[in-house]
Amino acid sequence: MLKSRPTNGSDSYSLRVDLIELETFIAVIDLGSFSKAALRMHVSQPSITARIQRLEDRLGISLLVRSTRRMEPTKDGLRLYEQSQVALVGLKEIVKEFDTRTNRGSHRIVIAATPMIAAIALPSILNGYQKLYPDVHIRLLDLQYPEVIDKVQSGEADLAVIAFDGDSNKLRFQTLADEELLLVVPRGHPLAKFKEVVLEKVLKYPLLILDRYTTLISVIAEEGKKRNLPIQSLREASQLNTLLGMLDAGNGITFLPKSMAQANAKHKRPTLRVTDVALARRYGVVVRKKQEISNAAQSFIDYIHKEYAGTLGKN
Repeated sequence: MLKSRPTNGSDSYSLRVDLIELETFIAVIDLGSFSKAALRMHVSQPSITARIQRLEDRLGISLLVRSTRRMEPTKDGLRLYEQSQVALVGLKEIVKEFDTRTNRGSHRIVIAATPMIAAIALPSILNGYQKLYPDVHIRLLDLQYPEVIDKVQSGEADLAVIAFDGDSNKLRFQTLADEELLLVVPRGHPLAKFKEVVLEKVLKYPLLILDRYTTLISVIAEEGKKRNLPIQSLREASQLNTLLGMLDAGNGITFLPKSMAQANAKHKRPTLRVTDVALARRYGVVVRKKQEISNAAQSFIDYIHKEYAGTLGKN
C-alpha cells in the first residue's frame, strides 16, 4: 500500500492507495472489461469489481463509465490512468534493477511461454539447464499468447519462448528454430486418406487459423494469388481449444506446428504435409529492448539456443 503522511505543516496530506488496485484499474482500461482484466490477473471478476469499488471509495470519485462495448475512463479516470502508468513503470524498473544487482535477481529467471511450448518443448530444456545451474530458481509462466507478450513488456517476465508474429518496438526477437506446419483435418474429411497434399487441394476447403498466425495467412494468400487460387473461406480463432472445437465440428481445416499437431491428433485428427509450399513457424526468445539481462537469464538464453532445435526435431 502506498502511504504518505507528512508529520507537520498545513499542507499535510494522507494518501492510501493499494498498488494492486491501481494495477487492476490499468488492466480494466487496457482491456475494456472486468472479465478480461480478471483473466489477465488470474482472479475472479467479483474481485476485480471490488478492487475498483475500493479505489473509487478511497479517492471519492467515479473512474469508469460503462459504454455499449467496453469500460471507458471518466475524465478523472483518464488522468489517474496516465499518471498511474508512469508511476508503476518506474516502480517496476527500480525493483527490477535492485533484483538484478543482488544474488536474488541474478539467480532467478521468470520465463513466459504459450501452453504447447511450455508443455512440449521446455520441460527437457529446463531439466538440462537445471543440471548445469542447480542454484538458479526458474519460474515458468504458462500463459496465452497476449499475456506472454504483456508479461515481457511489463518486465514481469525476463524472457519469453514463443513463435512471435507481432511487431513491437518494445521487444527484441532472437530466432531459435523453424518448425514445419502440418495440415490438420477432422476424421472423415475427404483429405484424411492422404499423407501428402498440394496447396490447390487445400484451398478448396474453408481454412481455420489462429488469429496470431498473421505470417502464415500472408504466405498462403500470396502463394494462392501466384497460382490463381484464392482462399475460399477464412475463419479465425484466438485460442487453440476453440480452433480444435471448430475443426472437430467440421467448420474447416487448419495448419498447426508439427509438435502441436501431433500432440493434439488423438487418433481423430489426421495430419498431412503440404508438398509444394514451405510453411513453417519461427520460434525464438523474446526480451524487452534496452533490457538489462541478468547473468542467469543470459545463461539460459545461451543454453536454449544450443538445445531448442534438437528438441523440436524429436517431435
